This record gives sequence, structure tokens and C-alpha cells, in this order.
Amino acid sequence: MNEKRHEDHLDGRSIEVVVGSSPSVTFSVHENLICSSSDFFKKAVQGGWKESKDRVVRLKSDDPEVFSVYLHWLYYRTLPVRIDEPGVAGNAEYMQLANAFILGDMLQDGDFQDAAMDAMMDKTASKAADGRRWYPVGPVIRLVYEKTLESSKARLFLVDMYTFHGQVDWLTEWAIHEDLPKDFLLDVAASLLEHRPQPLSYYLTPGSCRYHQHEPELSACYKNVPALRPKHE
Repeated sequence: MNEKRHEDHLDGRSIEVVVGSSPSVTFSVHENLICSSSDFFKKAVQGGWKESKDRVVRLKSDDPEVFSVYLHWLYYRTLPVRIDEPGVAGNAEYMQLANAFILGDMLQDGDFQDAAMDAMMDKTASKAADGRRWYPVGPVIRLVYEKTLESSKARLFLVDMYTFHGQVDWLTEWAIHEDLPKDFLLDVAASLLEHRPQPLSYYLTPGSCRYHQHEPELSACYKNVPALRPKHE
């Protein structure tokens, strides 16, 4: 949205959006602005729904903090989420962005979803305050797989991340089993099989000891013990 068009949408009336419950938070937003970006609000406010008369939209099951991120983006075209924290704090940043993406899906605002995805990609590509790159683990994966459809680009992002950048400890040390949905593990396995390099022929070559129980030394193999050596016709 260009600057002039954005300013035009700041004219006119405002609506109230009541987000969450126990307690809820009420936000005021320009009708033209939010309806120009969100198909959900366009239908709710301008489509003859009850909300179009009351000029109040209620989002009881949503998080006021996440909605405030959406409003900030709506007005300023930036996301008020840091992307430079390492470790657990860094994963919390991914959680914020994943929640933003999921809210964008509900609000039918593809541009906001794209902005959230770009922020996640920027975070993976940039070094955190400790000089290292940190990637989404555990709870972020569970959230995305619980709240999105199979075709979600957020799922694709996670699968690509684990396929091309993943380390063993992401699964063994940085996540608990409950945070690794079966569908995610299947998606990663399929992606790894699709993109793997050609396997080393040694692994599946007849005569290889790779799958034997003995110690790595070839001398420990039963085939190298004369009395146990297999006899061939």
C-alpha cells in the first residue's frame, strides 16, 4: 500500500474491536484502513452482519497482545517484534511471529501474513545478540501445526528450515516429544528423502558391516573368523 493510499484510508469513521475475554481489551481502528486490508473485517463491517450496525467486532478467542501487533503493522507497516534474542528468548520471538501469522489467517489478511513470514525469515538469516543464528524449535512447531492447514506456508517454512539447516540437537535437546507433531516429523522425513544427495554405495553394498552388531573393526566380524566364515558353493 503506497503512502497516499494509506493516508486516504485514515479518513472516515472508526470501529471498535473487542479482543479476548477475562479481561478483554477494546481497540479503536479506522474502518476504511482495516477493511482495505482484512477481508474478514470487510465482510463483518460492510457486509450486512450484526457488527455493521453495532460498529463493534468481538474476537473473544484471540489474544489482545497479538492483535496489537496487527494494528501496529496496519498503521506503520512494521512489526513491533524484536528478532535479535538468542536461545529461549529467541524462540519466544518466533512464537510472537507465528501467532501473528495465524491471526492473519483468521483475519484473511495475506499481506500481514507475508510480513510475519518475512520477519521469521529475517530472524533466521541474522545473528542474535550472542553472535549465533537461532532457529524455531519445539513449541513454535506445535503451535503452527495445531493452528494451520496442511497447505500452510508456515508449515512449509518450518519443514524447509529443518531440511536444509536442521541439526540433531534441535530435536533431541531443544524440544520435547510433545512439541513435535507426527505430521511435522513425517513432513520433514519426506522432505529429507526428496532432497537428500545420492547415498554412499558403501552403506547398502553386500558385504558391508554397517548393520552388524560387532565393534567397528573388521576383525570383529564373524566373516573374518575362519570357523564362522560363510561357505559358498
